[in-house]
Amino acid sequence: MSQETVEEFDHAMRSIYDAARKLKPPYHATYFLRMVNEHGGRETANRLLATNKPSEGFTELFLRGRENLRLSVEFLVLQKPWRDLFMTEQLAVARKRLIAVGCPLPADDGPVSADDDSGTDGDIVG
Repeated sequence: MSQETVEEFDHAMRSIYDAARKLKPPYHATYFLRMVNEHGGRETANRLLATNKPSEGFTELFLRGRENLRLSVEFLVLQKPWRDLFMTEQLAVARKRLIAVGCPLPADDGPVSADDDSGTDGDIVG
């Protein structure tokens, strides 16, 4: 995956933070933003997807309305082209969390095809 895509994902992670601040009432995910600032978007997503339970932010978005989960890391990583940054197991965690609370998956989420190299990036630590 190109460095440009990683940088664009970092921007997308900051964008979901900004969008959450515009909710009524606003949600200020300061811990999330601090993680993105310190570790970058990709590593932040790796860390959040590596836990056994959803983050406080995921829960907070859900409590504000299931439709707000479109602003979650779980929803974001399932979208193209971001899904190519993550391993199949990480995408499965994201999918499972969203399905568990009845959140529709992103329209462009789907099975990995044989010619798709999603999840084969060996430098991901999950």
